[in-house]
Amino acid sequence: MNAELNSVWKISDSARSTYTEDGAVVLDIEKGQCYGLNIVAAKIWSSLESNESGIVLQDLVNALQSTFNVPHKELEADIAEHLGKLEKMGLVHRSTFRQAHASS
Repeated sequence: MNAELNSVWKISDSARSTYTEDGAVVLDIEKGQCYGLNIVAAKIWSSLESNESGIVLQDLVNALQSTFNVPHKELEADIAEHLGKLEKMGLVHRSTFRQAHASS
């Protein structure tokens, strides 16, 4: 199984966002960098924002399944890819399920 399936994803504390008709704009206030998110990434971001304590990949997939008319496995792969990109930019971070709940 993918490591993403056992991870809890959260938005980094330094990220601030605003939404546009084309997606979203995210500012990393620590780095002073601004990022544009397309509509798909913006929907993922919105779901992450709605779950301040973190969210697992399957819950993201379930939340977005009705928005995107694609097969479940394809949506799961697309969301995992977007999360990986956001993580590389430092906008989100993940912890294992046990770590996330042990620190709560």
